[in-house]
Amino acid sequence: MTSPHGTILLADDEEKILKRLGRALRDEGHEVVEATTIRQAQRYLGERSFDLLVVDNLMPDMTGLELIREMSQTMAPAERPQIVMMTAHGSTQIVREAFKLGVEDFLEKPFEVDELLVLARRAVKTLGLQTQRQYLISERDAEFNHYGIVGRSRAMQDVLARA
Repeated sequence: MTSPHGTILLADDEEKILKRLGRALRDEGHEVVEATTIRQAQRYLGERSFDLLVVDNLMPDMTGLELIREMSQTMAPAERPQIVMMTAHGSTQIVREAFKLGVEDFLEKPFEVDELLVLARRAVKTLGLQTQRQYLISERDAEFNHYGIVGRSRAMQDVLARA
């Protein structure tokens, strides 16, 4: 069984880390967009949607936490990507606030690339399941919005139309 592939925005100011993680994610079949600043990441987030945002907390222009805080205020929950935060200096307060803002997981630097690959697979799969769930709910609602009456026969459809 093949794992689902997603679109991933990877934001880190350390070029070596960015390239190594980007290559590993691409090798897994993901589409990866790389950003070296938070401002660049914001621009990409404004231009298109992503399944997963992997962001370093300590960046030169802003912190990853500030970006996530801004996303929680400006993007509807359904539009937000899954979020994984990378940090070498994770205080309990930062971790707590990040989880409240919707961060799925943390990667404490240094970490193994495989850890990120597992989190990326899980995030893309979760997003796919959420999309499927929303689709099924909308299908159910479209099918059963006739006063709770279930019926597909022509006679039932005529009765519902008259009602």
